[in-house]
Amino acid sequence: MSHIESRLGRCETGYDFYVEFICETEGLLDQLTQKLEEISCSVSLMTEGGRGNRVPWFPRSIRDLDKFSNRVLSMGAELSSDHPGFTDPVYRERRAQFADIAIKYRYGEPIPRVEYTENEINTWNEIFTQLSTLFPTHACREFNRNFPLLVENCGYRVGNIPQLADVSNFLKECTGFSLRPVAGLLSSRDFLAGLAFRVFHSTQYIRHHSKPMYTPEPDICHELIGHVPLFADKKFAEFSQEIGLASLGVSDEYIKKLATMYWFTIEFGMCKQEGELRAYGAGLLSSFGELQYCLTDKPSVLPLDAEVTCNTEYPITEFQPTYFVAEDFESAKKNIRLFVCLFYLCCCCCCCC
Repeated sequence: MSHIESRLGRCETGYDFYVEFICETEGLLDQLTQKLEEISCSVSLMTEGGRGNRVPWFPRSIRDLDKFSNRVLSMGAELSSDHPGFTDPVYRERRAQFADIAIKYRYGEPIPRVEYTENEINTWNEIFTQLSTLFPTHACREFNRNFPLLVENCGYRVGNIPQLADVSNFLKECTGFSLRPVAGLLSSRDFLAGLAFRVFHSTQYIRHHSKPMYTPEPDICHELIGHVPLFADKKFAEFSQEIGLASLGVSDEYIKKLATMYWFTIEFGMCKQEGELRAYGAGLLSSFGELQYCLTDKPSVLPLDAEVTCNTEYPITEFQPTYFVAEDFESAKKNIRLFVCLFYLCCCCCCCC
C-alpha cells in the first residue's frame, strides 16, 4: 500500500476511503475486495491499464489531462464533406496548423499566440458586433457584468480576436479556471474530466468565413464569447466544476446523463432574473439566431429538474425545442449534487442487493 486517505462521503453521510496499492499475487485482489464488501456500503476498483474491471481510468492530477487531450473525436484538422470549409484548401491548411498547436501543447507551457488572418478577423467582427446588440436584453446579469471586463482586460473588440493565453490568465485570477487548446471535439468523458480541474478545452480556430452565423462545431467565437464570460463568475465556475467532478470514474451510462445535464445547462441553460427569462448557456450566447428564438413563445420551457433533464433527448443541428430554467447558479449546482447523491445511493443499493 502506497497511499490511503479518507474523505467526506459524496452524499455527506459517512466517509469514502481512497487507497492506492500494488497487488501482484493472483487471487489476492478478489479476496481483499470480498472482505471489504462485507464491511462497506460499496467497493470500487480502478486500474491504470483497464484490467479487471469496474471503474474507468480517470485523471488524478491536472497533468494527467495531457494523456487524453489529443483524443479528438471529430473535425480537428479533418473536415466532413458537409463542412462549409471542406472544399477550401486554404482553410483546411489553416485548420491543420491549429490542430498542430493543440497536439503539441502540454500542461504548464504557455499557450502559443496566433496571428489571425484578415478573413478570420472579419468573421469575428461580424459575430461580435451582432451578438453584442442582444446581450443587454437577452443575457443573464452575470454575463453582462463580466463581458465588459473581457473587453477591458483581454482585447475583446472589433478588429481583434483575443488570444487564449490572455483570456486564460484573466480567468485564473478570477476563479482559477484556465483554458487549454484542443484540436476539435473530445469525448464527453474526457471533456468533463477537464472541468473537474477547472480546465476548459478550447478551440483556437474560427468557423469558415462563408457562413459566419453558422458552425457545425465549437470554434473560438463559441468558446470566447459564449463560455468564457461566465467562467469568470465564481458560482458558475463552481457549478461547472461540480459536473466535472461528478464524471470522474463513472460508467458510460452515467457519463451520458451528465453530458445531457451539461447540454441543457452550460450549453443551453436559461435562468429567471427579475421575473424575466435570460440565457446563460454558451450555445445560446454565441448564436445570434437562437439567442433571439429562446426568448420567444416557440420553444417549451421547463424548470430544471436533474432527474427529468438528464433523460431528455435533444437535437444538435437545429434550435432546441425545449429549454430548462434554473432559478440561479446555486440552485443548478444543488440539482447536480442531488443527482450525484441519488446515483451513488442507487449504486450502494445495488451492491447491497
